[in-house]
Amino acid sequence: MSTWAWISRRREEAILEAELSHLNSILEVARNALKTVEAAQQGDVGGVEESYRRVKEAERSADKLKDEIIEKLSMGMFHPIDREELLRLVLVSDDIADHLNAGTRRLLLAAKAGVTPPEEVTGRMKRIAEIAVESVEKLVEAVKMVRREPKKAVDLARTVERLEEEADEERSQAEEALIKWCDTQGRPGSCIALFNALESLETATDKCEDTADVIRSIAILQ
Repeated sequence: MSTWAWISRRREEAILEAELSHLNSILEVARNALKTVEAAQQGDVGGVEESYRRVKEAERSADKLKDEIIEKLSMGMFHPIDREELLRLVLVSDDIADHLNAGTRRLLLAAKAGVTPPEEVTGRMKRIAEIAVESVEKLVEAVKMVRREPKKAVDLARTVERLEEEADEERSQAEEALIKWCDTQGRPGSCIALFNALESLETATDKCEDTADVIRSIAILQ
């Protein structure tokens, strides 16, 4: 291995280590997003507020780590393809936290308005939030494996893809139930907030799948 390639590889490994910290912050966002949904399910406005506050804190932490990694990528010696893949990994994974933050913020708006959707809706929202947690946990493991055991990283990426398919089905069922419920409520503003919350939570799982695709690409390049 040439000196240039050795230095480049060491820096890539350092970036992947930093991305692990970034993903662990995103995992905190996901776990607190799940707690927010659970509080909304129980009609606990105070619990929604407290959990959402923690979502915001963890999202800010993830955002700071993202900026630090991007700065390192802009300064270090990397193969152009590797730099591009690592940058995609950081940016796409950060979108997970952004969408979870947006979804829980909209749940807070509905909770403050005194709106508690039916169990068929909140139960499916909860499952989507659980899938987000499970998916980020798999992403953390995949990044750990991407250098040492790339085949295992690819297998974990496939698991995330299957989880996203489940989340998509949960969203479809929740939308149908939410439409029926909203037709009886006469509260369009709250219903819009709930539809947007559902969309953002499910989009977070889409971003988990997108992140898994980048990890798969990096693993295949090994």
